[in-house]
Parts: sequence; structure tokens; C-alpha cells
Amino acid sequence: MAGSVGIGGLIIGVSLLVVFSMAVQTIGYQMESSMDSLETASEPVPSFTVDSSDIWPHALTSVAVGSGGAGYSAGSLLASAGGFPCAGFSATYTVDGSGAILAVVLTSPGDCSTSSPTFTFSPTQTPTTDATFTTTFRTHVYANLTNDGPMTLPTSEVWMFIDGANAQNLDTSADLSPALTSSNWYSGESLNLFWNKSPTTHARLAFTYDGTTVGTTL
Repeated sequence: MAGSVGIGGLIIGVSLLVVFSMAVQTIGYQMESSMDSLETASEPVPSFTVDSSDIWPHALTSVAVGSGGAGYSAGSLLASAGGFPCAGFSATYTVDGSGAILAVVLTSPGDCSTSSPTFTFSPTQTPTTDATFTTTFRTHVYANLTNDGPMTLPTSEVWMFIDGANAQNLDTSADLSPALTSSNWYSGESLNLFWNKSPTTHARLAFTYDGTTVGTTL
């Protein structure tokens, strides 16, 4: 009888130890989960917006002198296409002693309606021989972004997608013009960005960082 009581007590004791061990383990899991939740809650959430975006299918990005002509005086070069000025286009030119145009200095690309521009001059010119020009057109994709969250974002980890493809980050984007001067995108800072793309059409632009994605149509 005494042996039975001893064995019964041992069984009960072991059972209690098992229950106690499970309770301790459960409490440990709950504490770990609570700590993870607190840690996650204390981490700031990235937030940024696309304030505006646009696409220029016929961005006039380069004007080179084919033949300099003669009888010109230095001034500004104006561009139009399809009867409308190339919005934003700005360029000046220099001449030699005979009035031949030496070089065109492009200070701002233009948004043209077609890739067949017409050039005029300011002030109005009366050359003895007309100059000729060769042009380069590309697609300009534009976006104005603002970091409106509390975090400083590394630009090497902010990715841009055009039409869901062509992933490139802001640090190494080869066709971003001009390139960024800082490797950090600070809280409250706005970025005005242009991408020079080969002539084609695009419909959608998206940016992503650490699971946060913001998209816009072009």
C-alpha cells in the first residue's frame, strides 16, 4: 500500500512539473511576442508621395550644328513643332567672324508635339546662308516626390519602376538627369527628377521602399 501511495505521489509530482513547464513556456512565448510587438510599434513607418508626374514623348534634348551658315549674330534659338512652341526649350548660340553659327548651348530641353522641329531666332536674323541643325529626341519621364514620413531613406534602397519593369534605384539610375547629389532622402525633402528614356510611350510610374509602394499614371 505504501508503495502505491509513493508511486501515485511521484506521478502527480511529475504531472505538476509538466504542467508548470508548459505554463512557463507559454508565458515565455507571450513575453517574446509582446516584446516583438513593442519593438515593431516603436519603429517609424516610411511614407512618401508622388506630388506630380508627367511624360514628354518628344523631349528635344540636343541640338547640334550641321552647317553654320553665314551672316548670323549671336542670340537665342527658338523651337516649335506642329505649330506650337516646344514648351520649356531654351538655347543660345555663338557665331564666328563671318556670322557662321559655331555651337548651340542647350540650357533647357523642350516638350515638343512632334519630332520635326522648326527653328527660329531671337533677335530675328537675316543670314546670307542658312544654318542647318541636327536634333536628338528622347522621352522624358518627370516626377516630383516628397518624403513626408519621419524616416531618412537611403536612395540606394528606393526603387523606381516604369510600367512595372525596368527597376532602378535612385542612387545608380543611369538615365536620371541630373544625378542625385546626396545618398539620403531626408524627412520633408522634395525631389524633382527627370529620366531620359529612349523614344517610347509609358503609362505608369511607381516607387517602392521597404514594402511601401506609391504609384501614379503618366
